[in-house]
Amino acid sequence: MMMMSSRTPHVSGGISIGRIMATSIALLLLSLSCVVSPVTSFLLPRQQSLQQQHQPPIVLPSPSPLPITSEDGQRSLLYQSPQSQDGNAATAAAAGTSKRAQRKAAQRAKKQRQQTQTSKNINKVTSQHPEAIIKRQKQQNGNNNGKRRNHNFAQRAEYLSEGTDEQFGFNDNLDQLTLTTIPKTQGDTTIEDKANNIQFHQLHSQRVSKLDEETTADDVVKAIKRAQNLHDEHDVVEIAHFLLEEVDQSFAYGYRGSLLSRLAVASLHLQNYDIAKRCIIERRISHRSSMLPLESAAIVRGLLRCHHTSEAWEVLEDELSLPLEGSVQWENNEENNNKRNKNEMNDDELHLEDESIRRRLEARDKLVHRARSISSIASRHFYEMEPTEGINAVGKLKEMGGIVHQAGLTAEDVGIPWDRLVKGAALCESKRRDGAWDDIDESEDDATAETPSSWPCNIVYTVLDAMIAFPSENKDVTFEALCNALVRRTVFVTGAVDMEGCPEADRGEVAFIGRSNVGKSSLVNMLTNRKSLAFTSKTPGKTQQFNYFAVNDKPELARQIRYGDDVPGEKDRDSFYIVDLPGFGFAKVTQQLRQQWSDFMDEYLQERETLQAVFHLIDARHGPTDEDIKIMQKVGTILGAKQQAKEHCAKYIIILTKADKNVKNAKSQSNPGKVSNKVMEKLIVTMKENRVGYAPIVLTSSETRLGRDEVWKYLRFAAER
Repeated sequence: MMMMSSRTPHVSGGISIGRIMATSIALLLLSLSCVVSPVTSFLLPRQQSLQQQHQPPIVLPSPSPLPITSEDGQRSLLYQSPQSQDGNAATAAAAGTSKRAQRKAAQRAKKQRQQTQTSKNINKVTSQHPEAIIKRQKQQNGNNNGKRRNHNFAQRAEYLSEGTDEQFGFNDNLDQLTLTTIPKTQGDTTIEDKANNIQFHQLHSQRVSKLDEETTADDVVKAIKRAQNLHDEHDVVEIAHFLLEEVDQSFAYGYRGSLLSRLAVASLHLQNYDIAKRCIIERRISHRSSMLPLESAAIVRGLLRCHHTSEAWEVLEDELSLPLEGSVQWENNEENNNKRNKNEMNDDELHLEDESIRRRLEARDKLVHRARSISSIASRHFYEMEPTEGINAVGKLKEMGGIVHQAGLTAEDVGIPWDRLVKGAALCESKRRDGAWDDIDESEDDATAETPSSWPCNIVYTVLDAMIAFPSENKDVTFEALCNALVRRTVFVTGAVDMEGCPEADRGEVAFIGRSNVGKSSLVNMLTNRKSLAFTSKTPGKTQQFNYFAVNDKPELARQIRYGDDVPGEKDRDSFYIVDLPGFGFAKVTQQLRQQWSDFMDEYLQERETLQAVFHLIDARHGPTDEDIKIMQKVGTILGAKQQAKEHCAKYIIILTKADKNVKNAKSQSNPGKVSNKVMEKLIVTMKENRVGYAPIVLTSSETRLGRDEVWKYLRFAAER
């Protein structure tokens, strides 16, 4: 085998292979450069043209607006004119090669012109505003020391209200409320146009800058709202000049009366009673036929905020008075049944029917706002610790109860905040218990209802009377506030089995009686807003003695009863006893114990002089049973004999319990309970047969809280003894 030699081969002529390879590579590179050079020379112009096409045109920016201050303190702007801007944009667009670039340039130029024009308008509007003038003066005088002006609302209101009487020609005398004609100078609010002989009033508002002959009612409303919200006394004065002196009754198609009421409310909000009084008088004289109860109620509330109570009563009695008897025909069920079809009526009858409906609706609206206004007055007096005026106002509210029922208004229609009235009256009563009015001198001149001695035992009872007179709303919030005010402390005192075991007869008391398992203990717990004051059970006969519960007795009485400690203090003036009598009927007790209860009840009804009311509980599902009839006979005999002898006699009340059982899902429906006609007819016949037909009947339910305010109407008799 032939072996390859390791020596480097040589070619002829003495040239080595390495030198040949180097020469070949050099020739190859030379050839490649010759090929690439034409390609590069072809592509480079195309690339440069693409870059030039997508490059945005060069737009010369216009100089930014530069504020300058002239010698008279006025500011202006140096800006480039729109024509020069358009020229720059056109020049820049011509330099480009794309239509898209031209559109972009035109849009930028248009936007810049708009911004410049906006800056001019803002500077033009604000340069003459009073605040802008003050700011420029401070800057010129160097009083700001490089700090920003403090935008404080109180300072702003003080500035806007300062100097209005002298600067704007407003006279406090309402009879001399006239415009002051001022020559047309810079900064004046009332300017006279000599060419048209028209006066207009300059306002601080930017939306409604002036009031003139082209002003609409909507513009005046906007100006009033803005002046009220910002406490702008100057604008209120100018609007008063415009409405009271410049325009007549036909302004805005007779809407001037409503504008005057709005202006009166805004003036009262700014504590400017003079303008408000002038607006109220002008509205009453010129626009009485178009006055709305809603506007009158707003004026009453505004007067109350300014503590003008007598003026509020004057507006209430004049603009929200009760309808005269017979002036309004209230619709009843008989009229609904006998109402003729409108197709059967002639034109005169239809006109009378429509007029009757209109009067009825207007009277209902007036009743609603009168009731709400009186409740506002009463609430204001109670929370300002003026119980006498509050009691009088609530008395006015109680007088409206009958006509409210005739009008067919519901508790939701009236919308009186009873919980607020109850809490306000309870606050006054708390101050009264602390001795706030004990030092009032009851002289001969004050020997009227103005003295605390003539107030009820608890001021909250006056609110309760008004609540009962109105349609019942049966709200838990209201009744919880009522119970917290009337039942502050409760304690079990004793359980008596005879007259000797009864506590001292030093206060009034009420008794609850009925057959077993009729719901006496549940009713007592509902009325006192307690969960376990009286023991409740599904087993009949758990109450086997006369259980005495003291309401509003002296504090720490429970410790005195349990441990025998001598606790200082006295019972409140509205303290009374609640007596839970044992149940009769199918209670699992001996006949001897039943007879003992019966004898004890006879003696109790005859001899207990402090007994003020007897509540006889009957199941609303079944009506009176044999045991109920026996109780009626006993009560009718004993109380009837005392009435004939003209002795003190307790009031007898029938309570129908468990009324929610007659309604399916009573808690979720508007009807919290009812009683069938058959049960009611049977009850009335039984009452007449046993000489208790005079007794009132109250429908209750411990589940739906029905009838609790009505029962408290009679519990009050025990507290007021």
